[in-house]
Amino acid sequence: MAEDSSGTKTPTPGFVLPGLRCGVEMALVGTIVLLIGLPTEEPIRLGIVFLSALLAMTVVLFWAVGRHMRRWIRYAQGKPTRTTPFD
Repeated sequence: MAEDSSGTKTPTPGFVLPGLRCGVEMALVGTIVLLIGLPTEEPIRLGIVFLSALLAMTVVLFWAVGRHMRRWIRYAQGKPTRTTPFD
């Protein structure tokens, strides 16, 4: 299924390294948002800062899942799974 015309098998995309990368990216985004917005003492602004950090981390999570799904689709099609360092 995942073999090209020369008979060599393309490597499967892993789960550990993309998961670690996603976790680090989520932590960095959440930390940046919290560091920018936490010097506030008002409860409403504090809630907005926490919600925006959670929203940003969710966006990063779904972006990483989409990127990983594209790699698995390319693997199922028999194409190389690593196209660019940022993909």
